Amino acid sequence: MKPSSKSGSFSSYSTSTTLTYTYHYDHTPPPPANSIPQPSPSPSPSAAAATIQSAYRAHRIRALYRKIAAVDSEADRLQRLIQRQDTVDAVRTDHLEKLRMNEALMALLLKLDSVPGIDPTVRDARRKVTRRIVGLQEILDSVSESQIDESGWWSMKNWDELLADMEESICRERGGDEMERFCAQNLGFRCLQRFLREP
Repeated sequence: MKPSSKSGSFSSYSTSTTLTYTYHYDHTPPPPANSIPQPSPSPSPSAAAATIQSAYRAHRIRALYRKIAAVDSEADRLQRLIQRQDTVDAVRTDHLEKLRMNEALMALLLKLDSVPGIDPTVRDARRKVTRRIVGLQEILDSVSESQIDESGWWSMKNWDELLADMEESICRERGGDEMERFCAQNLGFRCLQRFLREP
């Protein structure tokens, strides 16, 4: 056999083989069981008791604050009454009027005394209002015991100056060297202002 005279022509055939790997999962998932809903875990009895106690304590403190606020509001009313000139005159001339005012202030102190000090903030609020009422009692006593002749009363000073003088004397008597702090805590802003204005 003779080679073909056609040169430069070459043909080739190739075949490719593709392999496909298939994995079969022989295990089928188990059928879903009838699931029973699980309740969420309840808190422990001690945690539940602590929550109840905390809520009750907060409620109790709010109730005590309302009681202290009511006494403080009544003390405001009595203070306005004590500052009136007709009350000052009545206290000076009528012993029963002074007794009536003192009893009203004492009743407020007894109400405060019935407030239990279950919390430090309640004790502080009770102490602050108590000191204020005691200060009002001392001012009332000073008004009834002061011997100012009626002729020089209006020319000498008005009621606010008299009250400021009484507060200052109580402040100096009770406060000692710590007068500024004592005034701020016990006798109010007017006494502190007067103290700060002094040279």
